[in-house]
Amino acid sequence: MKNFLNTTIREAGAIAKEFFRQGVSHRMKANLGDLVTDADIAVSNFLVNTIHKKYPDHHIHTEEEGDDVNPGASYEWVIDPIDGTRNFAHGIPFWCIMVAVLKNNELYMSAIYNPLTDELFFAESGRGAFFNEQKIAVNDVNSLDHGFGLAVRTHNTHKEEEFKKVLARLNQETSAWVHGFGTMLPACHLASGGVDFIITNCGFDHDYLPAALICREAGAVVSDSDGNPWTRARRDIIIANPNLHPKILELFK
Repeated sequence: MKNFLNTTIREAGAIAKEFFRQGVSHRMKANLGDLVTDADIAVSNFLVNTIHKKYPDHHIHTEEEGDDVNPGASYEWVIDPIDGTRNFAHGIPFWCIMVAVLKNNELYMSAIYNPLTDELFFAESGRGAFFNEQKIAVNDVNSLDHGFGLAVRTHNTHKEEEFKKVLARLNQETSAWVHGFGTMLPACHLASGGVDFIITNCGFDHDYLPAALICREAGAVVSDSDGNPWTRARRDIIIANPNLHPKILELFK
């Protein structure tokens, strides 16, 4: 399954990369920040069809389809065909393809692929996280001062008011560098030590599941903003190394 997942996500990346080079039109789904392109649909269809052919009894969920394949099966594939569609649609080269595999509702494998740089991040539960076959780990930063992180919040979702306060506290009480990129790709950079923390309440299962396993297997703490282990359907997620994670949670108090 590991070889199949890594090969298939690379093939999906080649499809997306060709669309990106040619340029694509986009249309709005729920709001101006929620776009879809022909590339999203093409990559989604490729992944669903390829996985279903290999594993016809598995559950498959993709962001771009309303109906799942084989819901309730013990294995579930969760697909985000292009994470960072807004970047993709506007020619910004910062997006990726993400796939998570769950076994009996527990994260089992995941892969995140950046076709433009040929960066493949992979994790298997209990076996670590890898970047192009090399094992990776989070850094040991223990202070928010001069820390490099992502802090994003949206409205009408988990902990909206708390996130407003935390963003204000990050700006007023720390010298942390706070950025936003419109994709979960920086979670891979956190897993490999380049990013120090991620705070967001904007994502869904297809956004968080692949990154959660990679970061966890790289040694990060992955929780909700209450400090509990992050679980599906929670739109708030906090990711940081074990030294920094409790200091992030302090901002929510």
